[in-house]
Amino acid sequence: MMIHFVSLRKTFLLFTLSFLSASCAINPVTGQHELMLISEQQEVALGEEASPSLRWEFGGDYRDSALESYLGAIVEKIWRNSERPQLPYRFSIQNTSVPNAFALPGYVAITRGLLSELENEAQFASVIGHEIGHVMARHTAQRLSQQTLHQLGLAIGASALDGSGGGDAMMTIGAIGSKLILLKYDRSQELQADKLGVKYMAMLGYDPYEAKKTHIILERVTDDYLRRLGRSQNTSTPISDLLSTHPRQEVRLSEIDTMIRSLPPYSLYQDGKHARQYQDATGNMRATNRVYFIYDEAEQAFRKKNFTTAESKVRQAIGENSRQAPFHALLGSIKVQTKDYAGAESAFNSALLLNPGYQPAIFGLGLVRYYEGSYSRAIDAFKQSLKLYPNHGLSYYGIGKSYFKLHEYREATPYLVDIARIAPRDVDVHGMLGICYDSLGEIKSAVIAYRNQLTVAPDTELGRHARKRLAVLSPLL
Repeated sequence: MMIHFVSLRKTFLLFTLSFLSASCAINPVTGQHELMLISEQQEVALGEEASPSLRWEFGGDYRDSALESYLGAIVEKIWRNSERPQLPYRFSIQNTSVPNAFALPGYVAITRGLLSELENEAQFASVIGHEIGHVMARHTAQRLSQQTLHQLGLAIGASALDGSGGGDAMMTIGAIGSKLILLKYDRSQELQADKLGVKYMAMLGYDPYEAKKTHIILERVTDDYLRRLGRSQNTSTPISDLLSTHPRQEVRLSEIDTMIRSLPPYSLYQDGKHARQYQDATGNMRATNRVYFIYDEAEQAFRKKNFTTAESKVRQAIGENSRQAPFHALLGSIKVQTKDYAGAESAFNSALLLNPGYQPAIFGLGLVRYYEGSYSRAIDAFKQSLKLYPNHGLSYYGIGKSYFKLHEYREATPYLVDIARIAPRDVDVHGMLGICYDSLGEIKSAVIAYRNQLTVAPDTELGRHARKRLAVLSPLL
């Protein structure tokens, strides 16, 4: 046994060393060799895979073709003058008040909430240049490589110890999806992206000192946004967690000063800021953004289950701007919660008249059909929702539950399995899975699912059913 263990460990060690030795790459920014387990082709594939879900995790696209064209031309100039201009990309304005921007190979985005607060083109170029800098320096690939190496270590350790568990650990490497954007960059990566950002700005004739003002604006906008949520940057939220690795503002501004002074000679195009063009182009969006403050209050009330306040606020937002699909979709969600399904369907259809591909409204229609007992039509809507938003767990759950209601247990099972992995503490999913496996004659899987149901929620109707069936099935194993 000891000989087998040592031999296995050596085999894995040799495999790992050969794997790692073949996995060094030259960083396109620094020119230095570095450990890189993600190829450029894989980077692009991951970005392409993540981008559809990222669109909807950040509110979907803000629909203004003229504004997108104007800003997209600036993004293109930065991208084409970067270190990897051959990479594909798509630019998007995300329709959320969260002040944020991000870039992946294949995808560059900034949110309405941040875009509305910037003052000029140079500040926009600063934000986008910083995010493109992360891509060009392969920061996402570096973080994924570190994550993969950690998972590889887990797999090797598990396999060497007892021959099990490694497969699960390795499987998690591929389960990245849209979580790419939630990978935190470390301090050195943030500063390198700053340095690249000011370099791109100066190269294109923008005033690089506007990068300092951009950081001040971002700090203020973040504080304002969190204050509207009743929180602060000291409260753990997705945005505050992302900011936690950013250098302190006073340190960062000082270091940006140093970066700018070390730039090669550069000249500004006109005044290097272009505020008037930017203000004219973003005027309609800035006015719309102020109405979204009301919508954000409605959404907060909705999450707190204060549906009366939520409906009052969202109707106020609709009164000020009836052309926003999210306003009507939120009204539809409120109506679903108050069981006014006719009102919900009307509101969701209003959203879809404004934006035929608005995923939250399509999902909402699926909910209406599910609660009305029209399960086949619900499945159609949920599947359409998933095509738009491939990582939308609630659509998976909707399909699984709808098939379950139709007693189509074989079709329901894969969707419910996915939900059980994503939300193992859900009070219903294990019981439904148990019934599916039970009906299909898969006794061992049924017993496991029923036991999970008793662990999570033993006193529900599904919990009581699980206990009765375990008494029958367990002796058969």
